[in-house]
Amino acid sequence: MNPVLNIALKEVYVQIKTKRFAIMVALFVLLSLSFAYMIKNFVLGNPEIGEMYRQLYAGTSPFQMMFVSSFSGALNNLLPFLGGLLGYDIINRELEQGTIKITLSKPIYRDQFLFGKFFGSALTITVGVLIFYSLTLAFSLLLGIAVTWKDLSMLIATIPFSIIYALIFLVFGMLFSVIIKKPSTALLVTIIFIFFLQFLYPMIVSIVTMFIYRDELFQAALMSNQTTMYNPAWEKYVHTLRTLMYIVPSSHYGSIVGSIFGQKIEIMNFQFFGGSMFEDRTILESLSLVWQNIVALIVILLLPFAIAYAKFMNRDLN
Repeated sequence: MNPVLNIALKEVYVQIKTKRFAIMVALFVLLSLSFAYMIKNFVLGNPEIGEMYRQLYAGTSPFQMMFVSSFSGALNNLLPFLGGLLGYDIINRELEQGTIKITLSKPIYRDQFLFGKFFGSALTITVGVLIFYSLTLAFSLLLGIAVTWKDLSMLIATIPFSIIYALIFLVFGMLFSVIIKKPSTALLVTIIFIFFLQFLYPMIVSIVTMFIYRDELFQAALMSNQTTMYNPAWEKYVHTLRTLMYIVPSSHYGSIVGSIFGQKIEIMNFQFFGGSMFEDRTILESLSLVWQNIVALIVILLLPFAIAYAKFMNRDLN
């Protein structure tokens, strides 16, 4: 058997049995059900809020509404942790247990070992993503939400990007696993990194950008009560915000998923002035609108992988 495939299959076998994998699936169940329950009972169950919600989601199917408003949030928040928690110890665990020397004493090169570990973890992530998506469909049906063929095609179209999104954090975890000797320390660094990149940094950027353009945005808000004309102050604010958020994978992933499900490009650019947030278009048309986000995700994936590869190839394994 090919050594890369052999290592990959072993990695899948080890990781799927871990408690962290089971915990991530359980968290997805709790989070997605909580989101769905909140939307169905507290939002749509309230006549005033429900009517506003239906206007914003006019032209969408019930599944589109539920996925974009609830399940996509669960994926956006949990996939980084799925990737990071599978990657933080794939190298240093082998070093700590001394198994890497035994493995590399066989006719296996370092790059084959690393690629095997990566592909095995990638396959585990794929299994996790497919479980998440299967649960999404199951919960939708249990909540009485009909799923059309169009809904299913849009859902399937997002799968590759969900996998890439999770792989980005797998690679960052793998990089920390190469650099940091102790798995416990690497775990802490990985969690802090994900929390910072996913939550803290976007919050800081939003506050700083709002502070920079506070006077112009205040004037624009006053003018919006008197006229429906577009104000350039919003464009400057959005451009700065999007530039600073370009390094955040979740911003690109959210744009891609939103576009596939028919979200208007103006919504993703924060330039919305009423009406429905969605429009009817094909999946190919949707992907053409976010090709830059797709390229950005791939670049963010490849860059840390290249660094991890170079570090591992030159690392002392003693």
